Amino acid sequence: MALTNNEKQIRHKKLEQLKAYGKEVLITLISMNSGINRPIEQTNEEIKAEIEAITSLQPGWTDEDFNFAVKKLENKQINYLSNPFLMHNDITNAKTIQDPFENLKDRKKAEAEAYKLLPALKSVLQLSKLKTSDKIAVVTEVLRNLATNLLDEKIIPKTYANATALSLIDPNYEKPEWTWSTLAKNIYIQNSKEKAEEIAKELLDPNMEQKSNIL
Repeated sequence: MALTNNEKQIRHKKLEQLKAYGKEVLITLISMNSGINRPIEQTNEEIKAEIEAITSLQPGWTDEDFNFAVKKLENKQINYLSNPFLMHNDITNAKTIQDPFENLKDRKKAEAEAYKLLPALKSVLQLSKLKTSDKIAVVTEVLRNLATNLLDEKIIPKTYANATALSLIDPNYEKPEWTWSTLAKNIYIQNSKEKAEEIAKELLDPNMEQKSNIL
């Protein structure tokens, strides 16, 4: 059915709003990209091309397509506004706990090596033709392997990264007591108080039938 003039005007206005929002996000990201402390792993041209691709909806687009584009823009902005120092914190905490008097030079060397390894791992994942969910499955398997290796260490640093990896392995392994409290703290930080309470209730009384259907 052909659209009326009024419907065409409404769709045009929504599309203009989407492009305007995309421009706002672009300005924010380009501004951040010029900063010294937080460079984005894309050039300004790459960022612009990606946002243009998101806001250029195909003919015949639906409200679902529009809302999905808005969500992608929101997520892209959140990604670069989030705390950029999480890996730094995990590495620093680990080093400090293992040896509070460790040479600062050695600690910085370990962090520098980690930041060299990160882009290499990302590149390998980007080259893979697997879907994102399948890539996550691969990375999770790597975390399981690392977690079992971690249990062979005399002192296991209390970090969110370690707690996450340890939570993925067989329940028969003896894990540090702080594993679950560290994860719980992160769940609370990453959610509203109400949402965290909902998650706590689900942990106490999980809907196993629903979960088995999902799995």
